[in-house]
Parts: sequence; C-alpha cells; structure tokens
Amino acid sequence: MGLNSFARTLARQMDYFSRSPQDSIQNVRGEISQVKDVMVQNIERVLERNDRIEILIDKSNSLNNAAFAFRKRSTALKRKYWWRNQKLVALVVFAVVVFVYLLVASACGFPTLSKCRS
Repeated sequence: MGLNSFARTLARQMDYFSRSPQDSIQNVRGEISQVKDVMVQNIERVLERNDRIEILIDKSNSLNNAAFAFRKRSTALKRKYWWRNQKLVALVVFAVVVFVYLLVASACGFPTLSKCRS
C-alpha cells in the first residue's frame, strides 16, 4: 500500500507539474494575444483620427482661402459701388447747378442776363 500510494502521489505530482507550466504559458500567450489585439485596435484608431485631422486641416485651409478670396472680392465690390455713388452725387450736384442757373437765367432774361445787370 505504501509503494502504490507513493506511485499514485508521484504520478499526480508529475502530471500536475507537467501540465501546470504549460497552462500558465498558454495563459500568458492568451494575455499577450489580447494585449496585441488591443494595441492593434488603438493604432488603427490613432491612424483613423490622424486621417480625420488631416481632412479637417485641409477643409480649414480651403475655408481660409475662400474667406480671403471673399474679402478681396467684397473690398473690390465696395470700392466699385463707392465710385458709382460718387458719380451719382456729382451728377446730382451738376443737375442742381444747371437747374439753378436755368431758374436764374429765366428770371433775368435767358441768353444775356440783361435784366439782372442794371
């Protein structure tokens, strides 16, 4: 009984120690695989984020260029309408001067203004 019992205990111990390191190695390999998968996912997310950031930078540069072009066109348009307004004011002033002249000339004798020269 003592030898049989020892043989069984020895067999159990040999079985335990021959399986146990293998199980822990498999566990470590599984954990390493999980960590590797998480790292790959994180790297993919960072790359996607980088792509989105680059797209955002391109869009902001495009918007900046459009704003600059708009500012130039609006300044040119403002200048154009300012000159148009100045021309209109000059025309109105000229028309008022001509009207006043015609009014005075009609009262004083039109061609020579002889009635007003006394």
